[in-house]
Amino acid sequence: MTATLATAKNAAVTLSGVRKVFGHGTSAVLALDGVDLQVEPGEFVCLLGASGCGKSTLLNIVAGLDAPTSGDLELTTSRPAVMFQEAALMPWLTAERNVELPLRLAGVKRGERKEKAGELLSLVRLVGAGHKRPHELSGGMRQRVALARALASTLGSAKEGTPGLLLMDEPFAALDAITRDVLQAELVRVWRETQTAIVFVTHDVREAVRLGQRVVLLSSRPGRVVREWNTAEGDEVALIDEITTHLREVISGHAA
Repeated sequence: MTATLATAKNAAVTLSGVRKVFGHGTSAVLALDGVDLQVEPGEFVCLLGASGCGKSTLLNIVAGLDAPTSGDLELTTSRPAVMFQEAALMPWLTAERNVELPLRLAGVKRGERKEKAGELLSLVRLVGAGHKRPHELSGGMRQRVALARALASTLGSAKEGTPGLLLMDEPFAALDAITRDVLQAELVRVWRETQTAIVFVTHDVREAVRLGQRVVLLSSRPGRVVREWNTAEGDEVALIDEITTHLREVISGHAA
């Protein structure tokens, strides 16, 4: 595998022939097999597939948390930010300090990072909550803080003249339906305001169509890109039905 830093005029993410094998010999598991995928700067792409199809593995490879067995990865940012299902906030830090943390690690001066943390908390509509610690916040509020912190992680790349990249692994799956709907709408608003490229992993067809500009369907293990849809084309209800049909075919084909 080779990983190179592309120029800002190129795609935010380019995966070419990415393959991932876990284990060795007879116990080896092929998780991804020849994945080709490109995400443009500022684009919102949803990765859709059944459980165990390799969505999270693919995201971890893009994040640099894991390495592919073979294939090429090209990024326009050296520091993609990652947001998981759990907010994973530092419990001893306030919301503001949690957001400041990646800026502190990047060497941003105290005054500037405090100002940026305030701006990001305002962006996710948490003005006045910066002094609270995670246990004082609801699940939805904790995920808003996690989103603000993830956006803070992309600021270093923006300063270097490269577009931001946010990787999200089912960040709303553990929330109740009403809170999830609210945060989905908030995420779209934040994305439009920041123009950060987003790769969003989900197994929920409705969520994928509602959020993404493009929906990419992975096959069941081993994961391969089998179909893509532009969500701006066609009726939303019809698109959901069409994608659901293809997802069911992928799942039933694997079961057979």
